[in-house]
Amino acid sequence: MPRPVVTLSGGLDVMCDTQTDGGGWTVIQRRFNGSTDFYRGWDEYKNGFGEVNGGEFWLGNENIYRLTSLAKHELRVDLKYKNKDYYAQYSSFSVGSEIENYTIKVTGYSGDAGDALVHHDNCRDNDRARNLNCAMKYRGAWWYHECHSANLNGEWGNIAYGRGVTWEPTSGQYNSATFTEMKIRPI
Repeated sequence: MPRPVVTLSGGLDVMCDTQTDGGGWTVIQRRFNGSTDFYRGWDEYKNGFGEVNGGEFWLGNENIYRLTSLAKHELRVDLKYKNKDYYAQYSSFSVGSEIENYTIKVTGYSGDAGDALVHHDNCRDNDRARNLNCAMKYRGAWWYHECHSANLNGEWGNIAYGRGVTWEPTSGQYNSATFTEMKIRPI
């Protein structure tokens, strides 16, 4: 089902999910066919990339920071793996400013996908590993923590260890999800 796109008062176009769990969600990441390369640099992740109007995209760390700094938000991750739908919901979610390297704060898991973000809470969008560049090794950009149990911005379809679109409790590290959508809404 196509999702509506609206323009916020600041001019930002966002995709909305008006159906899932009562609606009211702003989609911040969407992947479903590998048409958009998510292996990109800091500026593209800061500003966002892809096609918000029906395609694959990342809304942008700066936009996510601005949205989550205005009010408390929850996060929902929907994913499809081996033709089965899963979800993970977090009762508290925010992203810090660029000065804070877009640090993620995420707590309060519920759902059936497993809590793959538990080790990513309070991580910067910048590697914490000392002797390894997780973004280069795992072909993505994420809140890595030596390195990851979730890598939703990994390389589409890659089944090499940890390089694909992974959510470890569901897909493991040697497989790749076939749909992901991250969305937030104010509490």
